[in-house]
Amino acid sequence: LEEARKEIVDSKKYLEKLGYSGMTDTYYLKEDNTATINYAYSQNNVIVYPDLIKLKVALDNGEIVGMESKGYLYSHTKRSIPKPIITEQQARSMINSKMEVLSSGLAIIPTDYKTELFTYEFKGKLGNNDFLVYINAETGKEENILMIVDTDRGVLTF
Repeated sequence: LEEARKEIVDSKKYLEKLGYSGMTDTYYLKEDNTATINYAYSQNNVIVYPDLIKLKVALDNGEIVGMESKGYLYSHTKRSIPKPIITEQQARSMINSKMEVLSSGLAIIPTDYKTELFTYEFKGKLGNNDFLVYINAETGKEENILMIVDTDRGVLTF
């Protein structure tokens, strides 16, 4: 995990040199002595998941061995991000009260229909499982729930 953290710092600098600023690491996966690190764009403290870049970094020497930026290239634009209509507290009340919320923030998430939704993202724990819950910041509707799986290869969502 510690060597992956170092690669995250170095790969973020690499992205900045290429002109991709404002990127935030979200998840990573270790495979065959490489780490694939997902970066999402952040605008005004809102994580914009459609603007995704994946970097593949060699763990032995820190060399960038692959980059996939299709999501960023297809989706990136300066967005007009509205103020949420519902408060974070109202959105929090929409999730299972048994879930312990560990962090929260605003996020734009992609849909299966090539559109985007403005949401609150809640990271939390229910029993022994970690989850991401997305509540629409304009309507209060639950939009998506992902289970986070922390494996020896990295952090994945399902």
